[in-house]
Amino acid sequence: MIHHVKFLRGLFDTKSHFSTLKESEATKGLAWRLIVSALLVGVLTFLSQWFIREDLIQTFVAEGAGMIGYDEASMLVTVVTALSGVFAIGMAILAVLLLALVFWIFYKDVGFKRLFIIFSYFLPIYIVTLLLDLPYYITFGLEHQYSVTSFGYLAHLAFDESFLSFFFGQFNLLIIGCFIVQVFALKVNTAKSTRYIVLTTTLIYLVVMTLIALYTYFSMMQGVQ
Repeated sequence: MIHHVKFLRGLFDTKSHFSTLKESEATKGLAWRLIVSALLVGVLTFLSQWFIREDLIQTFVAEGAGMIGYDEASMLVTVVTALSGVFAIGMAILAVLLLALVFWIFYKDVGFKRLFIIFSYFLPIYIVTLLLDLPYYITFGLEHQYSVTSFGYLAHLAFDESFLSFFFGQFNLLIIGCFIVQVFALKVNTAKSTRYIVLTTTLIYLVVMTLIALYTYFSMMQGVQ
């Protein structure tokens, strides 16, 4: 049996779509979808950075206190913006790979290959979140600090610039969408109970979110100093 990778069907008819994955001996359509999705992530990341480019230039000039001019700052921001797009392409694929490796520890009966396929369906969800945020980067520039699909602004109002604001600010369309897809996909591909799936998925997500929040918080504190 061949499992045909179809991102849209996997997102909207998850249980039925992934039911063929368990018995499949091969897959079709993964490679080009993965590459195209990663490229789209890179392009959208580049555009998001490009639309706040002028704000970044002004920030560099202001912080340079006369040591760096507009032209130098413009060149630096352009290079960083281009590199951010390239970096995002690699990180998109690396994130899928790392997630598959981590969850393989708990779901060896599913297998690394099938887990990698399941997590590749996260990329279109991420693309949607980037698309939804793009108009806000165009309109508000650097003032757009949190995704419109997240609780970021509410968390900021509740906790100010604290660890908790960075932690709760990560609850967004990406996290919720990935969680739902993963639970349903694993449910039809493992002998583990639903309770086990929900528990392990929740715990790993919370650990990752905590690490990201800690990194963001301490990076901000270093910047303040």
